[in-house]
Amino acid sequence: MNERQSLWTKDFILICLTSLFMFTSFYFLISTLPMYVTGVLKGSERNVGYIVGILTITAVLVRPISGYMLDTMGRKGVVVLALVAFVAVTFAYNLATSMLILFLLRAVHGFAWGFTSTGAGTIASDIVPAARRGEGMGYYGLAGTFAMAVGPVLSLYILDRYDFNTLFTTGAFISSLALLCVLGIKSFESNMDKPKTKIGLNSFLEPRVYSLSVVIFFVNLTYGGIVSFITLYAMELNVANAGIFFMVYGVSLLFVRPYAGKIFDKRGPNQIMSIGFVALSTSFFVLFMAKGYLMFVISAIILGIGFGIIQPTLQAMAINRVEPFRRGAVNGTIFTALDLGIGIGSILLGFVSNTLGLSYMYLICAFIVIIPMVVFFWKDAKMPSKQIS
Repeated sequence: MNERQSLWTKDFILICLTSLFMFTSFYFLISTLPMYVTGVLKGSERNVGYIVGILTITAVLVRPISGYMLDTMGRKGVVVLALVAFVAVTFAYNLATSMLILFLLRAVHGFAWGFTSTGAGTIASDIVPAARRGEGMGYYGLAGTFAMAVGPVLSLYILDRYDFNTLFTTGAFISSLALLCVLGIKSFESNMDKPKTKIGLNSFLEPRVYSLSVVIFFVNLTYGGIVSFITLYAMELNVANAGIFFMVYGVSLLFVRPYAGKIFDKRGPNQIMSIGFVALSTSFFVLFMAKGYLMFVISAIILGIGFGIIQPTLQAMAINRVEPFRRGAVNGTIFTALDLGIGIGSILLGFVSNTLGLSYMYLICAFIVIIPMVVFFWKDAKMPSKQIS
């Protein structure tokens, strides 16, 4: 009977729309804020690095705290307050007349982003039926994937025809739609039976998902090589528009995520994760071998298959491993690992590329994938994947 539980409820649709609007507003600034730093504020490329990096740092710092607050103070209230701050800081970019002001706004934006992204994912995991968690979290993740494709394109379209004030105001408006969607979700709390414990490290991080977090860290360490260097690699390969990589990658994710989630729900993680790890490693090997447009695009397709399988499966496994009142801590833990993986990967792989070149950097990424694969099949593959009571 559980297999037939409805997935597409009003609340699930609203939390997916929340993610879509929230991520779209976030991605509005990914490709345009560096232009604002160098073009309007006359900053340097080093300033761009500071402005981009501070958001990741503050988001990493706040995620464990956000998880604790989501579990102890209630999901909806925390997310609503965080989204109010998210909307306000996005609009406040209109007031960024100096590098210092922009730096402070990005720090606040990082705090709000840490709370909203962790909170929305936790609410989604509460809403999705346990028997369809892999499928449901796969669909939920598609909202962020679609936003990743739409956000930068829409922001550049606006900037080409209007100005930065219009861009920031539109971003604030889109994030306000996310706030409206959350307000429309039925008020519920899943932490009413939470046992009272002393505050400690385990209040903010969930030890039962540490091994999964290690897998997530190393998987996203390789993704740091994509987000930071794929544009430069496209130039080396004489690919005119590196955006085609992310577009193809996003389309691949759209097809793979729901399918992978259904397999996880029916058969468990081992078979589908084997395919995911092989696809991920293969995608980097294809990038290493690429000489032009064709293999560049093929690698994006295979990368989408790998990440489309691995990310939602690991998240569903992590949620299933704990009681409902610990889901906030779980999301805070795994999202912290995700952010750290991308951030540290960008730095470490930058050193590798400077020494060996970009192609060999991607070859090394293909071998790095072996680390999370070994950790997964050593620590996690034999553990129960169903929701604990």
